[in-house]
Amino acid sequence: MPGKRVASRSTTRRAAGMLAALAIVGGAGFAGTAQADILRLDDGSFTVKERESVPARGQTKDTVRSRYGDPETRHPTVGEPPITRWDYEDFSVVFEDRWVIHTIVHADRND
Repeated sequence: MPGKRVASRSTTRRAAGMLAALAIVGGAGFAGTAQADILRLDDGSFTVKERESVPARGQTKDTVRSRYGDPETRHPTVGEPPITRWDYEDFSVVFEDRWVIHTIVHADRND
């Protein structure tokens, strides 16, 4: 087709290799990083709030329970795939099956 550019196989392989290397290096860097939340303030502006001690994506329910104890509230599992939410005092954890997919940090009431 005129105007359509197709990458060669060697270019595609090189790009795939570079993406794989970035994923490995990047994944290793995430192990010790803090998580952050973007919060909307009452005046409509945004702020970033970092949290170092909240469950990270990919952890299991057993890991969360061993590090943070039993949740204050366990919401019933819904849907397919099964989604569950556990509420702690300062944050909530959303699981897909047994894996953390999101951590929601509750707004500080004293900020």
